[in-house]
Amino acid sequence: MKFLRDFGRFAGLSAVALLVAACGPVIETHYDYTPPSQQGGMQCLAQCQQGQNQCTRNADAERSDCRYREDERVRNENARAQENYEYELDQYLYEKRRAEKARERFFRVNGTYEGAPGLPERPDSPYERTPSYYQCEDIGSQCVGQFNMCYSSCGGQVRERQVCVANCDQ
Repeated sequence: MKFLRDFGRFAGLSAVALLVAACGPVIETHYDYTPPSQQGGMQCLAQCQQGQNQCTRNADAERSDCRYREDERVRNENARAQENYEYELDQYLYEKRRAEKARERFFRVNGTYEGAPGLPERPDSPYERTPSYYQCEDIGSQCVGQFNMCYSSCGGQVRERQVCVANCDQ
């Protein structure tokens, strides 16, 4: 009994700790850019910007393809689950009819259902799965790093800083 009380206390404290951790601050990385002082550096930065734009366009297209594939995967999974459910439901109805007939025969012979074969359990209907795009969201994250490297190689300076954007200590 003491074990259950201690375990309950431990579980409660663990749940509180998880809730507090889930409410922690949300930090984002921001960049401050100082352009190069020479004119050639500015032309170099224009090329960096073109590369950044191309990287972003490619990432957007790839992210869109990733989301489409995830939607398609979930649609197929839901269709298969529905087909399996319909098959199991047909099997259930068939077995239920057989069991009901067997129960009727048993009742006619014994006058009671005591000891008669049971009825099968109805299958659960499938739950609707939803797409998860988490694997698509990181696509294109390298674009900022590539731009920052290009910017620095052109003679500019990139300063990185962490900024709290939510659940910040005041």
